Amino acid sequence: MPNSARQNEPDINSPESRKAVFRTLVDLYAAGDVSSLDQVIPPDYVGHTSAGDRDREGFLQSILYFHNLFRYTKDSFTIEDQLVDGEKVVTRMTAHVRSRETGEPITLLGINIARIIDGKIVEEWNTWEQLKLSQS
Repeated sequence: MPNSARQNEPDINSPESRKAVFRTLVDLYAAGDVSSLDQVIPPDYVGHTSAGDRDREGFLQSILYFHNLFRYTKDSFTIEDQLVDGEKVVTRMTAHVRSRETGEPITLLGINIARIIDGKIVEEWNTWEQLKLSQS
């Protein structure tokens, strides 16, 4: 391939491309679209959570589990900040969901560090906590 053609291709390992990969994952998560996870999650994915490490299948099951607990919309997640350092993308986000059982709105705050190589999230660390609203 001539150099001029390569110059016109987007760099899948650029900081903006790495951020876009994570945003794609967030959109797939909100939609519960586990059939499209191959776009951003490779077979050798490793996730580190407070509940322990998980593989790709464990991540898929986690999405299904949380979709059984909460109702999501395409706008459930708001990315507040994203920073890139080499292969890692750090994302601070907020999720606005509703309990399937009660319909109560719930706000969750999350921090994710995703290691992204060649357009795939190969490893990630994340934590979520529920925002407690003061009772008036």
